[in-house]
Amino acid sequence: MTRKLAGFGFAFAMAELAAVCLPPLAVLLTAAFVILAWIWLGLRKSGRVITAPVFLGILAGSVWALLFQVLVVQPQTALAGRTVTAQVVVQTDAEASYQDGSLRGTLQLTELDGTPCNIKVSCSSFPASEPGDRFAATFTLQEILSDRYRQSWFADGVYLEAEYEGDYTPLNPSEAWVFRLYRLRQALSHQLCLWMPNELGGMEAAMLLGDKSRLSQMVEENFRTAGVSHLLAISGLHLALLCGLFSAGGTRWRFFRPYLAVQAVLTLFYMALTGLSVSVLRAGTIYLITLLGYALLQPPDLLTSLGMAAVLIGLPNAYAPCDLGFQLSFCGVLGVQLGAALARWQRRKLLPDEEEPEKGWRHRGGRWLLRCLEAVETTALASLATLPVLLVHSLSTGAASVPANLLTVWMLRPALILGLLVLLAAALPGLGPLQHLLSLVLSVWLSWMYGLVRWCAELPLARLYLPRRYTLLVWCVLAALGLLFWIRKRLAWYLPSAVVCLVLAVIMGVSLQTGVVRVLLVGTAGNACTVLIRDGQAVVLFRGGAANLHAVEDCLAENGAPEWRAVVDLRQEPDGLDFSGVATVITLSQLPKTTVSATLAQGMTAECFSSSTGTLCVVQVGPCRIGAAAGQPQTPTQVQVDLFCAAGSLPDCIAADAVITNTLSPRWLADWSGSFLYAGEEPAAMIRPGKSVTFEEGKAIAVQ
Repeated sequence: MTRKLAGFGFAFAMAELAAVCLPPLAVLLTAAFVILAWIWLGLRKSGRVITAPVFLGILAGSVWALLFQVLVVQPQTALAGRTVTAQVVVQTDAEASYQDGSLRGTLQLTELDGTPCNIKVSCSSFPASEPGDRFAATFTLQEILSDRYRQSWFADGVYLEAEYEGDYTPLNPSEAWVFRLYRLRQALSHQLCLWMPNELGGMEAAMLLGDKSRLSQMVEENFRTAGVSHLLAISGLHLALLCGLFSAGGTRWRFFRPYLAVQAVLTLFYMALTGLSVSVLRAGTIYLITLLGYALLQPPDLLTSLGMAAVLIGLPNAYAPCDLGFQLSFCGVLGVQLGAALARWQRRKLLPDEEEPEKGWRHRGGRWLLRCLEAVETTALASLATLPVLLVHSLSTGAASVPANLLTVWMLRPALILGLLVLLAAALPGLGPLQHLLSLVLSVWLSWMYGLVRWCAELPLARLYLPRRYTLLVWCVLAALGLLFWIRKRLAWYLPSAVVCLVLAVIMGVSLQTGVVRVLLVGTAGNACTVLIRDGQAVVLFRGGAANLHAVEDCLAENGAPEWRAVVDLRQEPDGLDFSGVATVITLSQLPKTTVSATLAQGMTAECFSSSTGTLCVVQVGPCRIGAAAGQPQTPTQVQVDLFCAAGSLPDCIAADAVITNTLSPRWLADWSGSFLYAGEEPAAMIRPGKSVTFEEGKAIAVQ
């Protein structure tokens, strides 16, 4: 094994990712740049050996992505627009839908108008069934909407959306091994949680079996805020800890082939039992490659194994690198490897005589401090390596991940071992009391672990708002500096240089964000709330019900938890939602039929109007006017605003320079004659009063 395979594998995955995500013109320009760079490096004798595997990986990945699109994706998307009679199998991701008695999730089409097939589709509503159940029905097939979730569906092998039309006919359930293992996982999860509190039992089932159906939303939110949500998903850490139990014999059995075969079988079984997620596939593939290396008497190399795993995962589905779990998993491993390389460099520089006999308490103390520093550095580098992925996918991040990982990761191994002992006691007859006792011990251990997670989630900097593009630029600059110092062999100077650059970037970022107003549309499509955030203060123009209130709370949490200073209730019939924690609450339905002025927050004032047909609020931020309405308010004169946040209707009394809405096809689009209209699931605008307006997460659907 050599690092050439690692370069080939990473280039293969990156080429697949670029080929399926970038526009065709960008792909061509990127390919031309790569070819020119390869030619230039190939002319240098020292660069030929390095660039050849990378170039071959890029070429292979690009060609395979193109072939996969032509041979697999296009034949399925060509079925869009057809109404078919199909036999389907309900997959294991089925969950409750928005309609009573119905589910949503993935369906596998096994027969299409009498012709056998094997196609996966997503369906937002179909009759309630159990995973593995089969039925025949009529569906209308259509392409998946081009939103931020489309690539995730493609990464799961789902390229079509099916709308259930009726003609439901139940069939015999499927007996495939996938569903047998699913039922086994559910039975084991039940035994695991039998004598444990629901909150803690859901944690253990997720960590040991990959069953998140018992996991409460509050637990997931606390783990996500603390930056340790990877503990709740089966990953390389879990698999390494469990596989380590079979390596207790040390090097004595390491190269014994029957023992390696047993480990491989157990690894494959555990991968299948936990659902074959991308993180499990990555970790399991690496471990199987390591076992193969031991069988061939070859030393393991994690980077080479990781590159080979990228190829093996990307071959069945060229969209696999688009999966969030794939990206986080691979970037996290690269961060850990970078931390290990930094630790080796520090030991050579700071403890050159480490192999010699110990020289006293100072030497031992210095070595202990160095190990503590290495743990912090590795955790920080793993977090930094995953930061670009989180930013690109618009996910929240914070500074609590480093302390949370240091405090809780070591607790995972005992939790997994105790969980295995609970399942073993449940499987053997007559050990019910022992199962009860072990469950009690496990509950106590998990309560300590969850207590640390909640403490970390409540730290002051646990929730940060980082401007996506600016933060990615700073990250790239720091990464380029690190590469430059590594090439020049001046790594000792990198840390002070990075600190100086980071301090300057923070100062510049704070100054650039001062006074900027971020306008977000959050909540139900066609009836979203308007969230205004400026200088750590938030104002909400509220529409909808309890679901929208929860969406607003999540939005504020993901944007650095600004102080919620005021809420303007635009609803004509308020249903008594709790806004008790907000300093200023204005209910427009209780106002007289006239215009009322109010101060919402520092630098934000509002003009509110209520009529029998609707309500209107216009927020003034400097020279900029931002409006939102409910219904069709009737005003004495036409109201001019710079930006209007539209709902299901567009009032005739509004004259707006730009409009944003969170539905791609508003009902009033045909009658609209304005200049700019931006739409999307969660559109946002960034306003620098008196300077510029930038639209984000939205698509221009009408620009004149």
